[in-house]
Amino acid sequence: MKKCTDCKYCVQEDYGYSNWTVEGTTADCLVSSHPNFPVDRFYKEEPELNFADQCTNFCAGDGPEIDCDREEDFPNGYSDDIEIRELLTKWGGS
Repeated sequence: MKKCTDCKYCVQEDYGYSNWTVEGTTADCLVSSHPNFPVDRFYKEEPELNFADQCTNFCAGDGPEIDCDREEDFPNGYSDDIEIRELLTKWGGS
């Protein structure tokens, strides 16, 4: 079974006070394919992540993972894929 977190368009963003006090991770779709995103990732067991099996935009790959402090250069530091960097810029995050 495919999971949204296995898709290159799934961005996972940590939330909390800082990188030292991460409270959780939110999953969102950079191409807005998932009708119920964003969702809390909840240890990758969230049932909403199973939507990948029916998603027409699913593209296997490693999606960007964004830390609380955004210590990397946003968006360039979070992906080498030009398409993903452009989508991250439009998305902006929380």
